[in-house]
Amino acid sequence: MKRLNLIAFIMILLFVGGCGKKEPPTMGIGYCYLDLYDDTVEVICPDGSVYKCHTGYTSDLYYNDGKLYYAADNLFTANIKSDVVQPLIDEATFKKISDDYRAYQIAILGDSGKVALQLNKKINESPNVPDSVIYIISDGSPELLCETDDDGVNGNNSDNSHGVGISADKNGDNLFVKQNNKLVEFNIQNKTATTLISDFKYEIFDVDAKGDRVAYIYKNNIYLYEIKGEQETQIGELEFPVGKIRISDDGNWIMVMDTTSAQTGISGLLPGPGENVIYIFDCATGKKNKVVEGGCGSIAGGFDFAE
Repeated sequence: MKRLNLIAFIMILLFVGGCGKKEPPTMGIGYCYLDLYDDTVEVICPDGSVYKCHTGYTSDLYYNDGKLYYAADNLFTANIKSDVVQPLIDEATFKKISDDYRAYQIAILGDSGKVALQLNKKINESPNVPDSVIYIISDGSPELLCETDDDGVNGNNSDNSHGVGISADKNGDNLFVKQNNKLVEFNIQNKTATTLISDFKYEIFDVDAKGDRVAYIYKNNIYLYEIKGEQETQIGELEFPVGKIRISDDGNWIMVMDTTSAQTGISGLLPGPGENVIYIFDCATGKKNKVVEGGCGSIAGGFDFAE
């Protein structure tokens, strides 16, 4: 009996100790990057398989759950396994909404099949044209959602490559945008807007799946903001420029891609020496983990925790 009690006691200790351990989601990360040398997007799936899609020029990439979307002179989705690219809007329809704009950033609205597309005004366009607008694309049809800011600040080694971010919750019901220096939540269905943060000047950001936490970059630091509690926490310091930030669905991890190699290229047009490096920060401890290293180096990329 004493022996059985001892074994039970040891098992309880192991169980309690194991429950308290929180490991970074280093396995199962999927990511993609733009190879500026041959205009392809290389996709590395969570299982380690690698595919190349011949996309041509892109202004933004979005990769999540095996799906690749990108914005260029139109909005496209790519089947990474067959290297087949499909426009989500026909050319004539896209031209109607983009004569004064250029496609800039995209966000996938959950499993709804809808895509949010941000368009920024072209240089020297009429002052009567809004600086930036967001359309919701559904079944090939665009619908104007709102106007949004086209600039912001991050102070991250002079890298403002991706401009103002847009982010969606897990179900795709709400889109988070920066509008008049505020972080605003737009309900896609009823077009209502709720201000979450009244003073929000940052341009590289991401909101977690529940819409409770927002991660952003300012002056070489990563911050996490608890929206309901209105509490800001500095998570970590960056020694490199980044173009995007991604927060995990549970809000416990933040992922960024080092774009140093792209910044050191010729006139910023071709990537310099080096490789893409992706880091994960633990929001509780600020610990930084290098989880991906490879590729040719690029300023445009997408990544997914594959939770």
